[in-house]
Amino acid sequence: MVTFFLTAKTLLYFRVILLTVGCFLLVTDPEYLSNAGFVMLLGQAMEVTYAPLESSNAIIGLLVLFLGINALTDVIPLLADNLEFFETIVPTRLTVYFAVAAYSYIGNSQYFSTSLVFVYCFLEVWINFLIFNNLRDEKYVRLKKFVEENVDKIMEVEGEKVVVVED
Repeated sequence: MVTFFLTAKTLLYFRVILLTVGCFLLVTDPEYLSNAGFVMLLGQAMEVTYAPLESSNAIIGLLVLFLGINALTDVIPLLADNLEFFETIVPTRLTVYFAVAAYSYIGNSQYFSTSLVFVYCFLEVWINFLIFNNLRDEKYVRLKKFVEENVDKIMEVEGEKVVVVED
């Protein structure tokens, strides 16, 4: 069996670290986050409104809470090795963040059509797509291994209904 560096768990830990760093930057220096090169570049390339963050903005506390809870909801199932949780939540996240990114790009809302919202949703779509693909591949490998280990029992129970295909 081939093991890869970018497993679903590795990508999930990367997402947790990214969200934690985002929380830290929002608490310490929100201007740095809103003026970051990739935020400016991607925002200008997609022609969405630039929205600077200031330290005195009261919404920063809510954003930190949102990012922190998102990170926490990944850490707990990761430590419990609960892959079924991620197999259900990641496609949902992917769909929701894709819809918000599309609305941010197409819509004219002063709250959602900003460079920060678009870049955050863009990164979430990208990371969750990678996680989704890896989860699906790892699930296939687990299923294939299970069938290979239990082929006799499966054939005994199901008989001619099961056809084992060799690679």
